[in-house]
Amino acid sequence: MSNQKAPPRRNTDVIQCPNCGEEYSVTYKRCPFCDERADGRLHTAPGSRRSGGGQPLNPLQIFGLVISLALIVAALIIVFKTVSPMLFGSSSDGGSSTSTSQQQGDNSQTENVAVEQLLISQDSAALKAGEEWQAVVTTQPTGATTPITWTSSDSTVATVDQFGNIRNVYTGTGEAQAVITASAGDKSVTCTVTCTGDGTGSSTSGGTTGGNTTGGGTTGGSTTGTTTGGIAPNTDAVIVGATGGLNIRSGPGTTYTVQASTTNGATVTVLEEAGDGWYKIKYAIGGGEYAEGYVMGTYLSPADT
Repeated sequence: MSNQKAPPRRNTDVIQCPNCGEEYSVTYKRCPFCDERADGRLHTAPGSRRSGGGQPLNPLQIFGLVISLALIVAALIIVFKTVSPMLFGSSSDGGSSTSTSQQQGDNSQTENVAVEQLLISQDSAALKAGEEWQAVVTTQPTGATTPITWTSSDSTVATVDQFGNIRNVYTGTGEAQAVITASAGDKSVTCTVTCTGDGTGSSTSGGTTGGNTTGGGTTGGSTTGTTTGGIAPNTDAVIVGATGGLNIRSGPGTTYTVQASTTNGATVTVLEEAGDGWYKIKYAIGGGEYAEGYVMGTYLSPADT
């Protein structure tokens, strides 16, 4: 009797991998050849490579990935538009408004702004022989572009430069006054400067204390203008030499307050001599009313001359 070999039995202890077709023992949880699980799911460890390649992605999966990416990008755009104004300020509209305001500011710098009012630091000052002092003028509005010019009513008494620096140049004896005027367009402001002479020269056109005497003439010739002692009490006089206006004060000195102002050609009544070249006068204030004040005699000329 011949020996016949039994047909090979399939070992039930092995599993055929549905992915790569290789057989492996059931003791393995995953196919050692392609690393697929026994339940048909493929698992690839990080950094490992599987033989035979994986199955291609389903078109639905690709479409789902594209939709997901689009939603993520849209969400990022919405968040950026919402948060960016808080982080970076206003949007393009704000930028355009800023540039517009800057342009308007640049245009305003080139426009001419008229002076509405001039203000001076002091309306009176007393300077010793050779002394200098600067008068400061401010404009309203502050951005006015009209240039300021300075003039002196008597440059032999006081001079002024383009910056308002006033210098006492009076060389006579006693005191003399000059009116410093700052002008811008049709606006002006004045400062009356009382200058003490250094005694090195003769009397100026403004006159000095004791220059003219009452009566027909003067010793050594008379000077131009009126000097202290030249007007008798209770007589009329005319304001002269005050091209920028003349302040009438409440007392005989520049430290007293200004209670009114007058101009060249105005007529006043001299009441009495108040000393140091000052006169007490009576002047009209309107409506038939009169008031009393004080001015320097250098600005008075007898009305009958």
